[in-house]
Amino acid sequence: MEETVKELCTYILCNIYDDITIEKLEKIFFYNRYYLIRIFKQYTGYTIKEFINTVKVLKTLDPLLYTNDTILKIALNNGFNSQEYYSEKFQDILGLSPLKFRKYFHKIDEIDNIYELKLRKQYLIYLNQYKDQLLNIPYTLESPDKLKKLIR
Repeated sequence: MEETVKELCTYILCNIYDDITIEKLEKIFFYNRYYLIRIFKQYTGYTIKEFINTVKVLKTLDPLLYTNDTILKIALNNGFNSQEYYSEKFQDILGLSPLKFRKYFHKIDEIDNIYELKLRKQYLIYLNQYKDQLLNIPYTLESPDKLKKLIR
C-alpha cells in the first residue's frame, strides 16, 4: 500500500503539468479509484486533487517573486487552465491571492522595519519548507500537517 502511494506521488510529480485525472491513474496503476483515493489520503493527508493543486501553486511562488510575468502567464505556465481557477486555489492553499502575495513579498529587501522583514522572511522559509516536504512525500511519506497549519 505505501509503495503504491510512493509511486502515485512520483508519477504526479513527474507529470504535474499534464492533465492528471483519477481515471488516468486507475488505468496506469490498475487499482480501483476509491482505493487509490483512500490510500493516498491516508498516507499523505491530501486528496489527490489537493496534492496536485498544492504542488502546482507552490511551484508558482518563485515566478511570482522573481519575475514580472503576469498572473495569467504564471498560471498557464504551471498547468492551470485559467487565472480565476489558479487564484482560487492559491487563496485556498495560502490564504491570500497571488497578486497580494506578489505585492507583499516581491520587494522584501526594500523593507525598512526589521520586525516586518523578519516576519515576511520567516513566512517564506515556512513556505519553502512546506514545498520541500511536499515534493519529498514519495521519499518520506510524512504528512505535512504541521506546516500546512502554519500557513493557514
